[in-house]
Amino acid sequence: MPPNSQPSPPVSPDGTTDEDAVLAVRAGKGDTAAFGALYDRYVEAVYRYVYYRVHSDTDAEDLVSDVFMRALRAIPRYEPRQAFLAWLYRIARNAVIDRARRTRIQISFEDALAHPGVDQIVEPDAGLLALADKETVRAAIARLTPLQQEVIVLRFVEGYSTSEIANLVGKREGTVRGIQFRALEMLRTLIPSREALA
Repeated sequence: MPPNSQPSPPVSPDGTTDEDAVLAVRAGKGDTAAFGALYDRYVEAVYRYVYYRVHSDTDAEDLVSDVFMRALRAIPRYEPRQAFLAWLYRIARNAVIDRARRTRIQISFEDALAHPGVDQIVEPDAGLLALADKETVRAAIARLTPLQQEVIVLRFVEGYSTSEIANLVGKREGTVRGIQFRALEMLRTLIPSREALA
């Protein structure tokens, strides 16, 4: 299930639609069709999110299954005032963290650059990543903290706004801007400039 197998409109985690809330409440009361509708609506977004944090399609598919199993168990406690996708991303984030702790494998951002759906990546700094070879990018991204990696993925792979990312990671917008700024500054120091490459 490649992240970009079918074009789908972007979904915003900032607001829960009335339909999401109704479906989630019904799912929390045991309505499997309602949960299935939420799954169909958000499985691609969750898959893209986890794909860019793990090594392979197989790992991503396993993780997506885990995320939706966790969501199914937790949905009776879901609060409709919270955006459903933001709630789902928090579950996905925890699943990625748990998997990384279990496997102790460095999550690679490099796979995102080599992935066939790379056309969705918004370049963070006038081609900063495009000007460097893949090994340099891999080494640079590996030096970021897990939170910096997450913010970079959400901003420049998924294309979310700062306010949406703040909602997803449970931080203030100013904090997210600071994390993104520090991550980009670090990437600028680690990835050679055009002049250095000449």
